[in-house]
Amino acid sequence: MPKFCFLVCLLLAAAACSAQQIPRAPEPSNNFVAPVPEAEHQFFDKTSFALLGWNAAAETYDAVTTRHALDGHPIHELNPFGALFVNHGWAGQAVFSYGFGVGGPLLTSYLLHHTGHHKLERWVTAINALGSTTAGSWNLKH
Repeated sequence: MPKFCFLVCLLLAAAACSAQQIPRAPEPSNNFVAPVPEAEHQFFDKTSFALLGWNAAAETYDAVTTRHALDGHPIHELNPFGALFVNHGWAGQAVFSYGFGVGGPLLTSYLLHHTGHHKLERWVTAINALGSTTAGSWNLKH
């Protein structure tokens, strides 16, 4: 019985959808103005350099405060993925901070730039830099 009710509801919904009229297309006019596309910017412009510099500085800040905290105090890395690297000394810290923390957002920003998502390419780097700045400040407090 439930399958029959479902089938009836599905058929009624299909009939209701097919009963609607398709609206006519608007008539073309001669006063149409095409939208002007945004001027494409270079990937490495002033804003990108500022954001990438902030990100690299934030990753360095986080790395130094993490190493200081791990070497002198009984804390642990809160990022479970980062702990795989950070717990192996400065070499692991550098791979994680600069390989993933700087290289990851740089690659993601470039891919977003290449596909035309110019606002998102800025946000990726800014959000990562803000997170690293916050993590470095948290390391100093704990």
